[in-house]
Parts: sequence; structure tokens; C-alpha cells
Amino acid sequence: MSIDIAALQTQAEHAFNAGDINTVVRNARQILAAEPEHAPAHLMLAGVAMMGRQLRIATRDALRATAAMHQQPMRFVAAVALRLISVGEYGIAYDIMRRIDAATPMNTRVLFDFAQQLTLLDQHELAVQFLDRAIAQGGDNHSTAYFRGNAMKFMGRMDEAEAAFEHSIALKPDYAHAHWALAFLGRKNGAEQRVDRLRALIGQTSASDPDHCYLDYALYRELEMLGDDEAAWQSLERGFRGKRRSIQHDAGAETALFDQIIARFPTVPPAFATTDDAATPIFVVGMPRTGTTLLERILGNSPGIALCGELNDLRMQYKWATDYYCPGFFDEKSLARAGAADYAELGRRYLDHVKWRAPGSRRFTDKNPGNFQMIGVILKALPQAKIIHLQRDPADACFSNLKELFAANAYSYSYDLGELAAHHHNHSRLMAHWHTIAPGRILDVRYEDLVTEPEAQTERVMRYLGLPYKPGQSRVEDSKQIVSTASSAQVREPIHRRNIGGWQRYAAHLQPLVDALGAG
Repeated sequence: MSIDIAALQTQAEHAFNAGDINTVVRNARQILAAEPEHAPAHLMLAGVAMMGRQLRIATRDALRATAAMHQQPMRFVAAVALRLISVGEYGIAYDIMRRIDAATPMNTRVLFDFAQQLTLLDQHELAVQFLDRAIAQGGDNHSTAYFRGNAMKFMGRMDEAEAAFEHSIALKPDYAHAHWALAFLGRKNGAEQRVDRLRALIGQTSASDPDHCYLDYALYRELEMLGDDEAAWQSLERGFRGKRRSIQHDAGAETALFDQIIARFPTVPPAFATTDDAATPIFVVGMPRTGTTLLERILGNSPGIALCGELNDLRMQYKWATDYYCPGFFDEKSLARAGAADYAELGRRYLDHVKWRAPGSRRFTDKNPGNFQMIGVILKALPQAKIIHLQRDPADACFSNLKELFAANAYSYSYDLGELAAHHHNHSRLMAHWHTIAPGRILDVRYEDLVTEPEAQTERVMRYLGLPYKPGQSRVEDSKQIVSTASSAQVREPIHRRNIGGWQRYAAHLQPLVDALGAG
């Protein structure tokens, strides 16, 4: 008996949007029984599996959708690429997008979707090509200008970034994200005019607006550059309090989770010598804003090291190994499955999934700061790995987090002084645990030492890595490396010591934080 595949697909799509999962699964399976290579049905099943946190099934169905993706419209290709990214198949997603013919007709919305996805993969040059095509087709709006500015900033093209952010504001004067991004380029020229513009906009914006905190952070940064510290603090405090109201964070739950990490990884296997051609990842970990990006740029001046930036592959392959997806790095259920994971397979999959970023390189960096939670996984799955942990004066580290407005819900602890101190304590005791169970396997590097004696510290790091030190390796200001982190503007400068003791500028306001850190 023949079936109406188009009707079943339309019904399934409506059901998916309505949350009627049973209808989606029934229709998709009926379609695949008649047409096994029906890509949209595979994609729908991948979405259902992700809703059920079944990462292996979601990955399988996403790859089936990819393999069957013949002659599909570009909007479907974009949907497949996004699903591949969501399951951790970053290299395949990139391969799809880089192969798209520039002459292929597609609307501006799809071009923008591709650009956003390429940005997630740190492929900013290609992202700009899609954005420029969207603009040429009439898609010159505040969003495309803002994303283009971000891409330029990450590539170190700061003049073009500034122009793009200003263009975004010209197209939508109340676009808070563009004002914030412009302020954090750190350009003092024009700051007075931007302060006046921000104050006027803040006066017209409701305090309940979820984007209000972006204006507050922008005003804080501009005022700080002008030396008006008291007014800067007032803006910063409004900003972090506003952001804290919009996100969820439970300091007690975080402490309990760190307790579970320690309990689940009481020991790790010993390190082993590797062959000269073995792939050796270099994990750079620590709290954000403690010098991880700076150290990675120094490492990038070595011809023997490829820089890969902040990767999510380790945590995604752990989720695949445990067949359970959760946001972030761990939750209670994912940790409960730690004992059953095949760590050798996890390590192989990790290396396989990152090699597209640094083909042919035996040593490469993975600079996701949050990987400090996963050092137990690293030492089980990749015993040959090198791990460098950045430390910084606790008050400076916490203040540097406080004054940064992170994307979405990332680093949710960073908008409250007490929660910041609690997280710093959790971070410190977890690192102490890793040092206890794996003595000598992790190299601690103090930010203060790195910026005070960069060459001596660089030589020390290279000795730990077993690689030759190159005099002058710490000169990062001329590097052309892409930096897709909050430090993308700052690390374009020569190494300096200006930020040592930076918290003391606001010492009176930060005393509760200092007291909490001392108690911890």
C-alpha cells in the first residue's frame, strides 16, 4: 500500500513543533519503512533522541540524515549542520558548509544561519563570506553587522570590528549587544561620546528588559577607561545584579557536584611514554580570565604546536561514551555513568574528532577552561596528554570574572560575590584533588609570573611539554592567530602587568568578596 510521504512529513513537522513526540516517531518510522534514505525523517528522529538525551542515537540519526542529504534545499542543509554541531560532529558540519557552492541560490536567513554555525566552529573567515553574501542580497541589518563585527574582532581586525558595531548601532540605535561589544574593544578614543549615548539609551530602557545588563556593562567599561571608577562600579553592579536575576545558579548544588566528581575519580592510571608520531593534546585549563588565552598564544609561537582554541569535543565524547546528554560538563546522572565508560574508545574518538582542526599536527591545544572538571576523564582517556593549569590571585581572578558578561548562561557563578568565592573554592579543591591523585602530571602556571617573567615561564612550560624553547616566544602582539574568547582584544597587546592587583581599584566594593575568599 502506498503512503503519502509528503503529508506524513508535514504532519510530523507540526507534531514536533507541538511537542507530540509519539506522532513524530510514528510518522518518521512509517516514512523510512517506505523510503529508507529519507533525510528529513532521519533528522526528525535525531531531534527526538536529543530531547530524550540519547546522544548515541541522536548522533546515528544525524549522520544518516547527512548521508541521505541529496538534492535537499539549503534550509535543510543548514538544519542538518546545526544538528551535527549539537551532537558534537563538528568536523562533518564544517565539511558540509565549506563545500557549499558560492553560486548556490539561498535566502538571506539561510546565509545568516550558516554564518552563525561557522562562528560556533571558529571558522570566522568563511562565516564572513556568508555574511557578506547575505548583505549583498539585501540582508544588511543590525544582526548581520553585529556578527560581522564579532568575526572581525576574533580575527584581530579591530578597526573593521569597530566600524561594523557602529553600523549595527546606526541600523538599530537601541541594540544593546552592539553597544556592549563596541565598549569591550577597549578603545578610549570616542569614549566620552559613547558614554553620553549609553546614558541616554539607559534612561529610555526599562530595567526589566533582559538586555539592560548589556548597556550597564558597556557603560561600566567606557567609564572605567575614562577613570571614573565610582560611576563605573555603579554601572557594573547594576549589570551583574541584573544578569544574576535572569539566570539560574545554585552554589550548593555546584559544591555537591564537585564532591561527586572527586568521588567518581579517586584514582587515574599512570602516564606512559608515547611514540614520536602519537597525537598529544595540550589542555590549558583554569578559571576564565586567568591567562589561558595568553598562554595559548605563546604556545602558538612554537612551530611544533597547533592552536585549536576552546573545544567542546572532550565533554561531547564523554557524553557519547556514557550515552547521555546534559548541558555543561557533568550532572549527577552523567557522573553516575563514569565507571562504565570505555575510556580508551573515548580517547580515540576525541583524537579523531579534533584532527580536522589541526591536520598532521602531533601536538595541539585544547583551551576550554572548564576542562579542569574533566581532568579525571583526560588522564583515563588520554594518558599521554599534557595539562597546564593557570592560576591567578583569587581576588583578581574573581573580579575578572565579575566584570565579564559571558555568553548565555555560561559561568553562571560569576554574577554574585558570594557565589564567585564559592566557585573559586570549589575550583581550588578540585585541582588539589587532581594533583593528589596524579602528582607531577599537571603543570601550574601563575598568571603573575607569566606576565612578570614571560620568557622564563615560557621556557619552563616548553620544558614540561618536552619541546624546544624559542627565545622571544612570548611575543604575542604580532601573532595572527584567531582568538574567539572574551580576551580577543586584550591579547593583541604586548604582555603587560597592568592587571595585577586590578581588583584593588574597587577594593571598598569588593571587600565582601575578599572576606569570602579568605573564609574559603
